[in-house]
Amino acid sequence: MDAPMPVPTLSDDLVTLRPHREDDLEPVLERCLDEDTRRYTTIPLEYTREMAKEYLTGLLEPSASVVSWAIEVEGAYAGTIDLRRMPVDEGAGDLGFVTHPAFRGRGVMSAAVRLAVGHAFGTLGWTAVRWQAHAGNWGSAKAVWRAGFPVPVSVPDLLVERGRLVDGWISTLRAPASAEPVVPWGDVVAALTR
Repeated sequence: MDAPMPVPTLSDDLVTLRPHREDDLEPVLERCLDEDTRRYTTIPLEYTREMAKEYLTGLLEPSASVVSWAIEVEGAYAGTIDLRRMPVDEGAGDLGFVTHPAFRGRGVMSAAVRLAVGHAFGTLGWTAVRWQAHAGNWGSAKAVWRAGFPVPVSVPDLLVERGRLVDGWISTLRAPASAEPVVPWGDVVAALTR
């Protein structure tokens, strides 16, 4: 079995990525009860405090396949971002994230994505990071676009959500990569609304 991957603290001028803590419970629960979080993730619709506690307990244990950070802004929990190692010959993984509703629209997730991807390509030595989201999740698409991901591709029935297939968007960033947008945002919108 592979050794657990450490969860280092990373930061820039806006966000700090840090290991989760038990005191993240209340904002994690708030985030999971948010309507948009429910709409664009696979969390149970009847989410409870006990589920949030179990989720956090799982994140406190080191993992050989996942690096999961709490995103902090000015001392407050602002979301979660993680890298999930894929079982492939070259180093690669999936990027997943969710923003607390109080921190949406402020560039928080774009900054967190840049830090996480920098860690994947630098420290972990990965050659590719893949992102996917429900079709229509413009906030998620904008976060990865700002961090340099190529224009996503729309794929019918890409994701499984609560026992059904749903359309999704997918994009893969390969190292080395710029951490800035590669096309204007209008090009992304045009490609995904055709």
